[in-house]
Amino acid sequence: MNRWVGIVSLRETAPPTPVHRIALAIEAASKRTAYALGGRQVPYARMRAALRRIAQVYAGRRAWGQWEYCVDLTGDFFDGGAPPRCLPTWLVADLQDILGQGAAVRGARPQQKAPEHSAVFSHQPGSRRPQRAPRQTAGPDRAGPKSSAGSVRRDPRPDRQLAARDIEYSPLVSPPQDLVAESGARVLAAVADTVGSWDCAGEVVAWLGLAAEHRSHLYESRQAETVTPHVLGLLERLGATALDVIVLDAYTQWARPRKVGEQATAHNQRRRAADLALGAWAAGRRLPRMGLGEAQRPAPSVAEGVARQILGALSLVGEHETARRLVATVWPDLDRPVAGTETVDPVSQAHAVFGKEELTFDFDEEGPDHQKVFRATARTRSGRTASCSAPTKKAARLAAARALLDRYPHLVKAAVPQRRAQAAGAPVALPVPYARAPLGHRNATSDLAIMFDLGHRADALLAQALTHTSWILENQEAVTAAHQRSNQLLAHHGSFVIDHLSAYTRARSAFSRDLQLDEDDTRFHSSSDEDTARLGTALALSDGLLTSRGESGTGRTAVSDAAQAVLAAAWRTRGPALLRRRPVVLETWLASLEHRHDPVTVLNAMSVTCGITGDFEYQTSGPEHLKSYTATAVLQDATGAVHRWTARPEGQSGKLEAKKATAQDILSILAAATSDDLLAALTPQRRNLLTGLLRAQLAGLGSTTERQRTRIVARGDLGTDLLATGDTEAFLAWADRVGTLIGPHGLTVPEALGELYRRVIVDARQGPRSLLRRMAADQSADGASTIRRYAAAAVLRAANTGPWDKSVRDIVQDWWREQAPDIAISLRDDMRNETFEPLSMHLGAVHETLKWCGEAAEAIGTSVDLELTVEKGTLHVWIGLPGIDVRAACDDFAQVLTRTLPYTDCLVDDDHVLLRLHSSPDLSALAPLAAAGLNAYLVGATDEELEDDEEDGASRLEIS
Repeated sequence: MNRWVGIVSLRETAPPTPVHRIALAIEAASKRTAYALGGRQVPYARMRAALRRIAQVYAGRRAWGQWEYCVDLTGDFFDGGAPPRCLPTWLVADLQDILGQGAAVRGARPQQKAPEHSAVFSHQPGSRRPQRAPRQTAGPDRAGPKSSAGSVRRDPRPDRQLAARDIEYSPLVSPPQDLVAESGARVLAAVADTVGSWDCAGEVVAWLGLAAEHRSHLYESRQAETVTPHVLGLLERLGATALDVIVLDAYTQWARPRKVGEQATAHNQRRRAADLALGAWAAGRRLPRMGLGEAQRPAPSVAEGVARQILGALSLVGEHETARRLVATVWPDLDRPVAGTETVDPVSQAHAVFGKEELTFDFDEEGPDHQKVFRATARTRSGRTASCSAPTKKAARLAAARALLDRYPHLVKAAVPQRRAQAAGAPVALPVPYARAPLGHRNATSDLAIMFDLGHRADALLAQALTHTSWILENQEAVTAAHQRSNQLLAHHGSFVIDHLSAYTRARSAFSRDLQLDEDDTRFHSSSDEDTARLGTALALSDGLLTSRGESGTGRTAVSDAAQAVLAAAWRTRGPALLRRRPVVLETWLASLEHRHDPVTVLNAMSVTCGITGDFEYQTSGPEHLKSYTATAVLQDATGAVHRWTARPEGQSGKLEAKKATAQDILSILAAATSDDLLAALTPQRRNLLTGLLRAQLAGLGSTTERQRTRIVARGDLGTDLLATGDTEAFLAWADRVGTLIGPHGLTVPEALGELYRRVIVDARQGPRSLLRRMAADQSADGASTIRRYAAAAVLRAANTGPWDKSVRDIVQDWWREQAPDIAISLRDDMRNETFEPLSMHLGAVHETLKWCGEAAEAIGTSVDLELTVEKGTLHVWIGLPGIDVRAACDDFAQVLTRTLPYTDCLVDDDHVLLRLHSSPDLSALAPLAAAGLNAYLVGATDEELEDDEEDGASRLEIS
């Protein structure tokens, strides 16, 4: 079948146009140098800079889909180009923030939803605060102190963002069927046999089959490139967080521990027991798919890991309840106390029972060094003793403590009557909201109930979530009457809920792109007190937090604990529904938590690439109870030079905040080379540091992998992002600024930098993330996808064109001889005697463009009008295709051709294609740094690499 069927559509033939239509097309293109955004014309150069900055933010969050979109779009803003008139609303908002525009943008497509984690700068999708109904000032809850005039003073209630939204995740990619078909059916049968039959789609079966994989089988089956082992790691991480939440949810239904340590110890014990039971279940049903070597003597941890991967797959596809039933069936102790086990470890329990008698442990050793035996003796001041032996000191101490407890059971029972009564099923009074709580507390619980869609089901839990430990001591009567306690236990539960929410969001985002993940894609960021304190601040919890008179309630730890406790209260009430609908504030926080790498991590990554080693030194200030830290970065480059820099964080700070502030300041100084204004604003000290770090980057740069180069481009190091997006003018300006800092004439460009530039160009044009490869990988059966694959193959041939002993006229003449028998061709050659020395890729571009347009015209039997001219050193090839919808037929080809070949623009209009081939600059007139970059931009890969790429491309672009 002709590939043009269904793609090339007829259009009404335009009325005859004058001769020299190429002149009109050139004039129209020359006027396109600015973009209409928000009723204002923004120069293309500024749009390119803004898009690169937005892309860097998305790359820092590992949102590679949005990064690729911004990078691709940057390539459309070349002078004369015609970028899309309508941009996605999420990108319009980000551009407004960058460019300082606040007006709404006409033409934005509201129906195009923002991708996941689209919040970049001050704008957050859906973050506009909803209009709240006027608050009533009458009634007991709203009445406030009256002024002397009799009017009611306005309620100081903080204006919390109450909006919530449904979370729409992108579809998951499909695991390869040849890998998962058989194992998927086996795992599905095992799960169904355990929990009972349940309806599931084919997607669930495929992911269950993938969850049964072990990395040894991936390598052995040669699938490790299609599905990297990091996929299994992320699945296991998601399953581990799901298991934590399942175990804790069940534990909190019947247990009432007194302290966090007791709950944490019980959870660790119960989680380990559940792990063992799940591992035995997976091993007993022979679910793990291992390599031959691993299967000879499989370790128990393999089956446990596969079981967690299966839980992760169930959670990923929305089968949280099935996962819970699986755990409950495999491990019957999920919903009850475990018989014969302590809720705390024996040593802690022994100290609680015999602490007043000064319990101590003595140790003796016996046996040879390679087989020592330790004997521990538990002894109290009153003469109670118990001794036990074990291979390690820890095991011996545990055994001795357990023996002491077993010897005096009446003392153990007397010490913990409440806990024993609860374990036996004694009823416990349920907590209720406080009868006379402060107004700020009542407002906070009311707002939180609205934000999380809790109604009045969680009023008591929310009250507990906003109860600080210090408030308990001063308000014992109110706490006892409400049967309440502090938020510490809820906060412990909430920390696991946050981990599960974060892991789920991360997994859905990663698995919606592809299964070729690396360690950066699956890096899991566990939330810190600083992160959860940011969430608490966004929720405005300090206003409703109950604290003592001496505790302000605004401390980081207090707000952090309250935020975690609120999440636990919401999860206990709504459960997995929180994965599908949640407050906008929480969704925004999850986005920033999951993908934003802290400045220290970014600085370390840059340092490793450039051979820089370093550490931080800390200085303290202030009294002991208000101690604050500053951090000094000490960086040593490959030449031995040491660079020191200190930045003072705002307010009181710990070591972590101080280190981040210094690292962020260094990164800001490095970014100053991207702008004349930023460079001019630097103080002499900052300018000296920038000069030293630039020299360090050039001196220590070594060989890089494709993944490292992607990160280098995403950060914008050494002007690589400018070359990758084809913005050679901006690169020349950057090289000139760097030249003023480190000396344009005395600079010796290291070979490693030229190699980096060359490989960055090859990655951008033909690498795994390039538009060329993505078009080639579109395996859909529709006609448009077929055209994209053919377009990628044609552009790859043009890019890999070797030296031709031909001129442009020769190529046109050969094409005319080939096509003239089948289609009518009118040709006008206006090149005259102007010299134009094309690159070999230019010749390939002319050849493939003429071939592409000629085949489209032949498919419907129309004619081709061809005009050529050279103007201001640029060869213009105008191809008129009357009667053809040129945009539908040629837009994909033109787009990928423009972004793949150097100094090549292919513009598509309603009835013609305009190919522009620009002359290359004179490299001998450039400074060494600029010449190194443009030489890489012009040459790209070596002949050997081109041959390898051609073979690789042929295998990837083969079309049936």
